[in-house]
Amino acid sequence: MALNRISFAGLLLTVTGCMTVRKIQPAEYVPKYSPTVVWVTATDNSYTPVSQPHIAGDSLEGTWVGLQEPVAIPLSQIQYVQAKMSSPKRTIMLVSGLAVVSTAVVYTFLTAGSGGGGVPCPLDKNGQPVNFC
Repeated sequence: MALNRISFAGLLLTVTGCMTVRKIQPAEYVPKYSPTVVWVTATDNSYTPVSQPHIAGDSLEGTWVGLQEPVAIPLSQIQYVQAKMSSPKRTIMLVSGLAVVSTAVVYTFLTAGSGGGGVPCPLDKNGQPVNFC
């Protein structure tokens, strides 16, 4: 059970570690990268998640996530648009962190039972470690 949680946490970190949400220029980014979802903040500060976005004329069109209704927002009424994109910095940090954790786990397994646990073995009267150590 604990192994499943650890695996799930690793998978979650991998998926989220390599992605970030950033502001984009919709007229350029949407046709070039075809994101599955973008998040639109209009000039009146309303917020609309749009799936299957595409640019049609001077509007961003798609389907309103959650409501499954068509939506068209004029580009002139958009304050900014955000989209998920890869993040090389996060990927490097994730790989580095996983390497450190993996190294620590391997080290722990290799040194387990070697008596290096920090508790010294008691010595007998001749200065030798006792048998149970």
